Amino acid sequence: MIAMVGIFLIMGIGFFVISQSTADEDAAKVTHSVYRVRKYWFFALTLILLVILGFTMPRAPNLDQFKETPQAVVAVDGKMWQWTLTPVSGATTVAGMLVLGLNRTIEFRVTSSDVNHGFGIYNAAGTMLTQVQAMPGYTNRLLYTFHTPGLYSILCLEYCGVGHQVMVSQFKVE
Repeated sequence: MIAMVGIFLIMGIGFFVISQSTADEDAAKVTHSVYRVRKYWFFALTLILLVILGFTMPRAPNLDQFKETPQAVVAVDGKMWQWTLTPVSGATTVAGMLVLGLNRTIEFRVTSSDVNHGFGIYNAAGTMLTQVQAMPGYTNRLLYTFHTPGLYSILCLEYCGVGHQVMVSQFKVE
């Protein structure tokens, strides 16, 4: 019974649409009118988005980091499930572990020698502090200031192969 009601309802809608349809000339007028409205709507949306961009862009949190001058620079290379951390300036290596200064702005120059990796820095509680992509043929610049001494971990955030889960490295801040 419900199916029969549905069928008659659909047929009724179809007859209504057919009875309300008009000749092609009327459709051309409607199409032209819709296109004109669409053009104005496009310009209005573009203007609204530009105004929103103008108000929000100066407040973007990561834009200020490029104004800072780093006090230490570390070259980072991700390759086949390991991170190579090489101090360039202002950082040292003690017993094979990178040591960075407390309350100093560190610049990580992150790249990859094989495939894309995700360079994520975690504190001892397991909270991710910052991250950037490591891509072959491109060096990303990541600035960060560590305000708490301790041991920090670097994990790969992007699945990069069968050894992805062991792509972990550590450094110390003191």
